[in-house]
Amino acid sequence: MHMVSHATLAMLMVLSTIIIYPQQLAYPPLGTYPSSISSPGTDALILALPAERSVTMYEIGTGSLWRIELGFQPEDVVVSGYRCLAYSRIQRRAVVIDLVSRKVLNEFEMRVEAAWAYEDGFVVHDGQRIIVIGPENEVVRSFRTGYAGSPWSGSAFGKSFWYVGDDLKTLNVLDIESGENKMVYKHDDKITSVLAISEDRAAISSRGYIGIVRADGSLKDLKLPYSVSELTRLFPAKAGRVVFVDEISKVVGIIGEDLVEYRVVEEFATLITSPAPSKLFMLDPSASKLLLYDLTFVPEIREAKFSVAGRSTVRVEAVVVDADRDIEPGQPQVVVDDGRGNRIIVPMRGVSGDRYSADVDLSAFSGRLTLKVVARDEEGHGAESRAFEVEVGDGEIRTATALTVTATTDISPAQSAPDIQQLLLMSVELLFFLVLVGALVLVALRARRTGRGRSRRRKA
Repeated sequence: MHMVSHATLAMLMVLSTIIIYPQQLAYPPLGTYPSSISSPGTDALILALPAERSVTMYEIGTGSLWRIELGFQPEDVVVSGYRCLAYSRIQRRAVVIDLVSRKVLNEFEMRVEAAWAYEDGFVVHDGQRIIVIGPENEVVRSFRTGYAGSPWSGSAFGKSFWYVGDDLKTLNVLDIESGENKMVYKHDDKITSVLAISEDRAAISSRGYIGIVRADGSLKDLKLPYSVSELTRLFPAKAGRVVFVDEISKVVGIIGEDLVEYRVVEEFATLITSPAPSKLFMLDPSASKLLLYDLTFVPEIREAKFSVAGRSTVRVEAVVVDADRDIEPGQPQVVVDDGRGNRIIVPMRGVSGDRYSADVDLSAFSGRLTLKVVARDEEGHGAESRAFEVEVGDGEIRTATALTVTATTDISPAQSAPDIQQLLLMSVELLFFLVLVGALVLVALRARRTGRGRSRRRKA
């Protein structure tokens, strides 16, 4: 009988406890199947509809659908800011569309094998050359070079375009403005996906590997807890990290030099786009499903200390961890409330690393007060500590007890029904995890008893 090692079983159990279910959004009212999707933000989706000879913009919040008719069958669409490039490889046609006015800005008769967005427009490969379409929707320059032949084999950030050469192993970087092109790194296997993280760094994936390459050719291996497949795609994440999607293993996760979080997902589709860092849209036309994966982190208040530091002063010290590094300016804060509608908010100052401090003057209050540490990020995620109570009279603190709080409460926006279902399903996964742990303990105990029995028989 084939035996699974304890390490492998432990890994499988960890996987089982972190299965998540994405938020399901209203599917756009389409009459045909899209061949490609892209997005300018979490409130809109751009779809190429070849059967209708059009590009359609779907406003997710309102359910509105805006159709832009074209003179050809678009196969792919790429968004750059408020514009998108729609193109057909077969018909050798391409157009730039203004997403605000929903009008065609320019048309091109050109072969387009793949296209990518950059900050001022689009980078196109026609099979022989890299072509740059600039801010005025015109071809501004071109460079003769080969490439690996896949939309996943190129990515732009700022003025730098990173791409895989036609040998499928060489990573190059092109300065879009000057035309300077250089080979940066040669991998020992086929590079299947590239993501520009900055102008001087790019992430690459290949079978069993994800790493970060710098413009000087240095390489940083990112440690994965399992071997990713050759169909692993890379998308931008917050804090310089990378979202990865393994289409074979159906894994969605975030990886960086400092962390890795990944989940096996049950609902999966291959039409994928990233509307914002750490977020993914997945569209499944066959099931009429639009899914949003949100891989952002909620701030954590790991510790909050409250102590009396003067006649009317409470010193508040806190450890606040913000994995996405997107905490709002002025955060974290101490919120003081007298329970009668009077509140003051005191911003905390950074001390070192994740440590913050604030001295709160309570001389203007009278009566019983509560103090809390609160932290919010740009996504609207929030956390707060347990409350510290203090009695103030005649401008002085009368009664107070030093308090150290290690719990944190999530005060993010209320969960929708799908999110509640997700928690229920995760609780089932947790139960399964506990059952497996129990089974593993029993197997280990039985193996130990069997070993002792054999040892006694040998001695006899």
